[in-house]
Amino acid sequence: MKKTLLACFITLAVSSVQAASLLPPGAADQQPSKLVAAPLPDGEFERQPVAMAWAMDPASELAVSAPHLAESREYWAAVEASQLKSGFALTTTAPGALVRISPERQAKSGAVDPGEVRLLRNGQPLPESAFKRLATSDQLKRAGMDVSDGTVIVQLDESLGQGRFQLQLGKASGRYLVHVFEPRSSIVLLAQSERSRLLAGDTVEVATRLETGKSALAGAVVQAQLVSPSGQAWPMDVADGKARALLPLDADPTPGLWEVQLFAGAAGKDGPVQRDARTAIEVSRPTARLGGGYAFDPGSVKFSLPVQVAAPGRYELRGVLYATGPQGSLQPVAQAHSANWLEAGDGKLDLAFGPGNLPIGYGAPFELRFLELKDQTRLGTLETRELALRV
Repeated sequence: MKKTLLACFITLAVSSVQAASLLPPGAADQQPSKLVAAPLPDGEFERQPVAMAWAMDPASELAVSAPHLAESREYWAAVEASQLKSGFALTTTAPGALVRISPERQAKSGAVDPGEVRLLRNGQPLPESAFKRLATSDQLKRAGMDVSDGTVIVQLDESLGQGRFQLQLGKASGRYLVHVFEPRSSIVLLAQSERSRLLAGDTVEVATRLETGKSALAGAVVQAQLVSPSGQAWPMDVADGKARALLPLDADPTPGLWEVQLFAGAAGKDGPVQRDARTAIEVSRPTARLGGGYAFDPGSVKFSLPVQVAAPGRYELRGVLYATGPQGSLQPVAQAHSANWLEAGDGKLDLAFGPGNLPIGYGAPFELRFLELKDQTRLGTLETRELALRV
């Protein structure tokens, strides 16, 4: 009799663990299609498992943030000393433009002497009052700006209006970077990546538009390049208002964000108009992915998810538990993270939310949302699911 009762309890305990498949990924989700056996970076890495969970306010409203929209009213130009001595041509589209002149260290350029900076119009020098403000590198550093030694920033007096000018530096030597920023201009270069996170082997796609007001600027020409954290650059195709490039599968392992750099130009009523914009994306090498299934233990409110691993490393899983409240609606009630060292092959990570994190009156049905698989060793986001499962 005792054996029969014990067997019944074991059967009930085992049957309480539910196994099923994750929901198909949504259009905004990220999922590796091919894995790479990336080498381990240099350094020592934690190998002990870690797990944590905490309760959330069910009234919280969670959503995936849209990729950053870059809006540029500025451009940069590498300028030789000879151009600055004779007068570097610039066209402004609004009063009060700010112009920064920075010596290029690699070219061993001379520091900019504020007293030597002149502004010309139609080849004729304008009075010193043409500059509303003037700041040196020492002043800029004290204000918290990271600028190279010998840098000068000048602001054109608003009374000059807009149009064509020449910037002159009589004692220029070497090469300089000239940065023109027009905070009051209506001409803006917009750039927004389709996704802020990508995997090596994916296609980068950035929507771009040079506009004045809300209308596209006629005759605009846009060029773009993709730049890795170490400075490697790849040209991008620009067509139909989008810049595209295929990320190399053996992506640069250097830590840091990748940049899409865009350069736009058009003919304005006062002369050529230029705008440069940059937008950053996170690029990860696909070293692991979720196995596609899960097991759920309702007693401990724990999800166990298989992980397919191509490269040894420390992997992290995080997610948000939604539970059904007294009014019958699903609300976020808890968040859980876990991390562990996984060798190549089939592994597993758990998300244990714990019954103690469920508010009174909340329970099944559950949903697991905002699920993310991360490679902590290589600082990458590998897989995301806005809605991973319902149970």
